[in-house]
Amino acid sequence: MKLITRLLYPLVSGVLLLASCAKEQTESYDKFENQALKAWMTQNRPNLLKNYQSDGGYYVDVLAAGEDLSTVKSVRDTACWVRFDFSGRDLSGNIVLTRRAAEAKLVNTFTKYTHYVPYYRYCGEINTSLLEGSFLAMRNVLHLDEEYARERGLDPEFELRKGSKVVLYMPSRIVGAGGVEGDGGYEGQYSLSSSRPFIVEMEITGVVKNPLESEGSEVDSFCAVNGGLWLYTEEGDEAGSSKLPEDYDDENHPYKLRDKGYRWVSVTDSIAQVYVDLCYDPMKTSDYLTFDFPVKSEEGTLLSENKRYNVGYEPYNGSDLEPKIAEVLKERFHSDSEEGYTHPGLADRDADSVGMDGEAKIWYIGRFLDGFIFDTNIDEVKELIYGEVVSEGDALSYAAEDDQSSYISAFYYAIPNLCYGQWAEFVTISSHAYGATGQSGSTTTSGGSTGYSLSYLDYLNYYNYYNSYYGNSYYGSYYDNYYYNYYNSYYYNYGYDYGNTTTETTTTVSTEIPPYTPLIFQVYIEPAED
Repeated sequence: MKLITRLLYPLVSGVLLLASCAKEQTESYDKFENQALKAWMTQNRPNLLKNYQSDGGYYVDVLAAGEDLSTVKSVRDTACWVRFDFSGRDLSGNIVLTRRAAEAKLVNTFTKYTHYVPYYRYCGEINTSLLEGSFLAMRNVLHLDEEYARERGLDPEFELRKGSKVVLYMPSRIVGAGGVEGDGGYEGQYSLSSSRPFIVEMEITGVVKNPLESEGSEVDSFCAVNGGLWLYTEEGDEAGSSKLPEDYDDENHPYKLRDKGYRWVSVTDSIAQVYVDLCYDPMKTSDYLTFDFPVKSEEGTLLSENKRYNVGYEPYNGSDLEPKIAEVLKERFHSDSEEGYTHPGLADRDADSVGMDGEAKIWYIGRFLDGFIFDTNIDEVKELIYGEVVSEGDALSYAAEDDQSSYISAFYYAIPNLCYGQWAEFVTISSHAYGATGQSGSTTTSGGSTGYSLSYLDYLNYYNYYNSYYGNSYYGSYYDNYYYNYYNSYYYNYGYDYGNTTTETTTTVSTEIPPYTPLIFQVYIEPAED
């Protein structure tokens, strides 16, 4: 026994020596990078040297203070979701990652598949999805040099809030273990290795404590302002609401409500914030040019600062896009009719609807609330938006009685009520679409290997957040059961690269859908086959 013990001593000490060396090398590199970053700051930003943040070893420059903390809460005040504009460069000034269309154009990385909007990320006590340096700046008090702060009218103990705009000069250890790459819907940009400092210009554009409530309010206001909203409820005893109509003669039937100034109605009396326009006609000017951006309440209060399409470049840079879409839809689906589109339900009260046991062949255009098109299976619309048709679109076959894991749940509530041969549009909150995770945008060529993708790990990250946020103590068993059943079936079967890759090599392009994002779908149901 003593012999074995003596033999083990050198082995254990050797392991300890290796660990010590690795630690010393890391500390040595951090020290060297700190010195290099300080030297760069001394030469290029000497006025910021005293704005050094010891919690991460980075420097900060405050470009705009933001709103008064007497009227808004700081980001660090509570766990919240943050919208923030973002542009990242290396020390040479090369743009590494940006959420801005103008900068993407500047470096020739602009793509029509990308929705150039601020990030929308959860910011809590523990970092789950933010760049570490951005997280540190959001969750901590920023200590500014007193003279610097006085000259700019800032509090030396500065906290980020809505409207704050800062530049962070960060060492690589708080950039990320793998560095930064311009992918995920913002493809084709430079990449930054894991051993390079990073300059981030960041603006806080919104702070949301309850994303579900905020999203629901945005959808309600959007519909109320853009055509009017009528709610079907079980009680139906409040202004602007009624019970579900039993037949066409009911004065609150959707077809009659449209004439009374209510464009949007509830799809059912039990599902909140999925609204449908059953009289939508994409060929009518009053329908395709009605949407108001930015969104305002009936009292005129600004609710959403989103600009129309959020892009200032083709094809989203003029007023002629929607008329062009209307023209190609008419040519594609109604060229054999002199009158164009005729609503089957209005022409015939007994027109067949899809129902819960029918199958629908669906052509669709998917949009964000600002009108930006993120997906369509109509080739003529693809040609207008992207200037190309990478793959020909097929009608989406949908049957409500089949397994729903391959479709967003809003389809289940909206499609069965539509007539064959009908156009319609519906607005849905993310709970009935892509949920708390959204969808990662990318341009990828994949195949051959197995294992889980980064997108799947992102899903796990958000799913863990959901478990902690929507447990029994919050919304109770409804969210536990709904999200568990819905997300498990959705992510394990849908095929957005959330499982093992296949042996077939494919190239796909998809637009990023941020978490908690409401969507608009404009759909056409093919006439029933004889």
